[in-house]
Amino acid sequence: MHGHCAIVERYSTRESHPMVTRFAMFLCVLVLAPAANSACAAASEPAVTQVQTLTSALLKAMKAGPHTSVTARYRALKPVVEQTFALPLMTRLSVGPDWAKFSPQQQTALVTAFSRYTIANYAHNFDDYNGQHFAVDDNVIDRGPDKVVQTSLTSPGGTPTNLLYRMREVDGTWKIVDVFFNGVSQLTLHRVDFASAIGSGGAPALITYLNRLSDGLMK
Repeated sequence: MHGHCAIVERYSTRESHPMVTRFAMFLCVLVLAPAANSACAAASEPAVTQVQTLTSALLKAMKAGPHTSVTARYRALKPVVEQTFALPLMTRLSVGPDWAKFSPQQQTALVTAFSRYTIANYAHNFDDYNGQHFAVDDNVIDRGPDKVVQTSLTSPGGTPTNLLYRMREVDGTWKIVDVFFNGVSQLTLHRVDFASAIGSGGAPALITYLNRLSDGLMK
């Protein structure tokens, strides 16, 4: 990573869509997240452990970033993102009601494209480390069937910033289904953004759009 605002600039040069810019701003904060402290590491709450697993992998990618390619970071982060995120569910929720109109083959292709896009975002942006501290609160908040894991990010000499991970149990494992930055749901931003592509050409247009974004991030 090349400074706090570098990600916004790098995203904006590739895509001018408002959602991508907002998501870039979110990543500009998330990209600074290292591993949780040792107290959180010992937490027995499965939802907390999942968030810690993610941030630990991101920290490793950040530290290795200057010496590795985006492709290498993608390969390293792929199994961790797939383990900690409910990617098929997130795809369906991001698409919204139109999901039911798509064929099973289109749904599978969309999950693949959305997963690649999600992993590519992390691989592209988590490429530098400057001593930031990321703490995970092991006191989760219950929200119906979901749990909310609260985190705080503090840069050296900076003010803490809060990120919330909404978790859901999927096939017996707690996984991330949404991330809130400054109270804004990333799933909501996805749904607004994806609606334009779906409206212009259904599932094929959205798949093409996601793959184009991923291609740009992997350069």
